[in-house]
Amino acid sequence: MRLYAASKTVVLLALAACWTAVGGCSAAPPGDLVRTYQRALESFDQAAGPEDYLRCAVLYQEILDRGVVSGALLYNQGNAYMRAGQRGRAIACYRRALAYRPRDPQLRANLQLALGPEAEIQGPRGVLDYVFFWHDWVSYPGKVRATGVLAGTAFMCGILALFVPPRRVFRRAAWAALVLTVTVAASATYDWHRFEQIQRGVVVRAEVVARKGNGDSYDPAFTEPLKEGAEFRVVERRGAWLQIQLGGGQTAWVPDAGVTTY
Repeated sequence: MRLYAASKTVVLLALAACWTAVGGCSAAPPGDLVRTYQRALESFDQAAGPEDYLRCAVLYQEILDRGVVSGALLYNQGNAYMRAGQRGRAIACYRRALAYRPRDPQLRANLQLALGPEAEIQGPRGVLDYVFFWHDWVSYPGKVRATGVLAGTAFMCGILALFVPPRRVFRRAAWAALVLTVTVAASATYDWHRFEQIQRGVVVRAEVVARKGNGDSYDPAFTEPLKEGAEFRVVERRGAWLQIQLGGGQTAWVPDAGVTTY
């Protein structure tokens, strides 16, 4: 199994950047987070078997649970899960990382490895995917930041157009920045809907029997159980059961103990 490893420096910088966003411009990552991250790196390098890699993935989860989320951390956690033999959880990590690193070739290569050679990373494209044809060129956080910068630029150009000649130039610049602001904001809103409003999941057990209702007493929904790595969209939750929709449009119920959602 060949996995493309993330740069240690990149992950450390991402950790600092994420904590700055959470804690303020002058904030630095607490020492315990940095130590946990370093322990995770050491655990991965020294791991001798699946259990060691699983402990490494748990260390990354401790950082993520503190609200420090980045593509690099999710990417490394996915690598740890893959080494631990937990392909379903690795797929979930790689999918989440795509929101932060949509153009990363190593991330896409590892995700393809986890999915299998015949699977497609990009599912069926909808109308909005064609309208916002560029939305996989820039990360979701990058679009949010770009929206703020463009909005600020439009505002400043608008103010300058009122008082500073040549006013026509500043008016045109303000209108251009405003159009770009609306366009990028719409793309960011689409990402917000995709990544935060639609709950998705992956089967993490070798086999999970999907049923026609939310209980073991219901008949199986399909002739064969769902295999590890099967991806779906969550439709509804009832207690410990999830109603899911598979890529082909079929719906069924699965126990949440056999899946992970994000």
